[in-house]
Amino acid sequence: MSTIDPGLLGPPVVEAVDIHHHYGTGPQRVDVLFDINMQVREGELVIVTGPSGSGKTTLLTILGTMRKPSEGQLRLLGQNVGDLAGGELDALRNRVRFLFQKKNLLSSLTALQNVIAGVATTPLSDETWNDKRARHLLEMLGLGDKADSWPDELSGGQQQRVAVARALLSQPAVVFGDEPTGNLDSKTSAEVLQLLRRAVDELGQTVIMVTHDASAAAIADRVIFLRDGKIVRDGGRLSAGEILDTIKTLE
Repeated sequence: MSTIDPGLLGPPVVEAVDIHHHYGTGPQRVDVLFDINMQVREGELVIVTGPSGSGKTTLLTILGTMRKPSEGQLRLLGQNVGDLAGGELDALRNRVRFLFQKKNLLSSLTALQNVIAGVATTPLSDETWNDKRARHLLEMLGLGDKADSWPDELSGGQQQRVAVARALLSQPAVVFGDEPTGNLDSKTSAEVLQLLRRAVDELGQTVIMVTHDASAAAIADRVIFLRDGKIVRDGGRLSAGEILDTIKTLE
């Protein structure tokens, strides 16, 4: 499979320049990321993978502004994150969304209400628009008949689809995923991954996802491999077998 044509992609939305990160100081210092240089363009689905402990989640939280890097520069949506604070940083964070293994659905809300809750902290406050788009997303994700269902009436895969719809409702500039299919069976995982692929292809979404699952990585436009906190390969589309073989060589 060939790399996506760069001419079909939009401008850079995430740029990491010489990022280094460590925890602690002095003899307690532990370095986890080294010289990270990467770029993700609008309309890409990029997977970050590698052995356990390679720094994948730490990198994702830095790219999503949940954590500041110890050194280096992060540009998100054209803004130097290091120059932002307070309201400016909050405004930037409102333009991205995270997907986790845990669905974090509110048991007291229906599927539709859980999706709409995804814009509760954003400037998007048009109730009619929210309702229509939420229903459209649930329909697109195969849950059109589950809008009024409670979370405990949904399967694990259906709950994760609701979480995907919630993440997409505000039309975020970037969706960051931290092993969002990690707790799902292989069939349901494949379904959710294909939905994320559709979000990129049909909605023009940008997705950056961390996973150790080779089949998950196979849906990506690009796969970035980490080992011991360093990017050791940044390539185009690969098959699940190629990804699995590469990960094995890095362990």
